[in-house]
Amino acid sequence: MPEIEHMNDVLNRLPAEFRPLLNLEHLTGWTLDRQREHNADLSTYEGGRAVFQAVLRSQVVEGDRKWSARWRARKVEKQWNKLVKASRDAGNAAEALRTVYADHVREVAALPAQRARKAEVKAGRRGKVNAFAAKSMHKTAAAMTSRPDGGEEDGSETAGQSPDRPAADRTVRGVNDLFDRKGA
Repeated sequence: MPEIEHMNDVLNRLPAEFRPLLNLEHLTGWTLDRQREHNADLSTYEGGRAVFQAVLRSQVVEGDRKWSARWRARKVEKQWNKLVKASRDAGNAAEALRTVYADHVREVAALPAQRARKAEVKAGRRGKVNAFAAKSMHKTAAAMTSRPDGGEEDGSETAGQSPDRPAADRTVRGVNDLFDRKGA
C-alpha cells in the first residue's frame, strides 16, 4: 500500500484548483473553456495583424523601392504571426490534453483485464510445457526400462543389454548414456 500513500501525498500537494481536473468531465469542461479563450485571442491577434499589415505596408517613404515598405513591415508582422501561431497552438494543445487524458483513463481502466488475460495465457503455456515435460519424462523412463534387443528373460541375456557390448558399458548412469554419448 505504499503506492496509495505516495499518491495521496502527491494529491495533497496539488493546488486546490487543479484537483477536480483529474475527473475527465471536469477536465473536458476546463479544456473547452481554454479553447474558447485561445480562439477568441486568435481572432483578436489575426485582426490586429491584418490592421498592422495594411497600415505598415502602405507607409511608403520618399525614395523607397517597390517592395521596401513590405520588407520594413515584415519585422512587425513576424511578431504578430508568432502571437497568432502561439494562440492556435495553445488551443490545439488544450484539445490534445483532453483526448490524451481520456485515452489514459481508458488504458488504466483496461489494465487489470489485460493483465488477467496475460496471466491466463502464461498459465496455459506453462501448463502445456509441464505436460510436454511430463510426457517426455514418461517416454524416457519407458525407454530406460524397456529391452531394446527384444530378447527373452530366460537368463541368457540381462534385460536391456545387447550381447555385443560388455555388461560394464551397458550400465545407464545418466541421460547421455541413453544416446551413446560420452559424458563430461
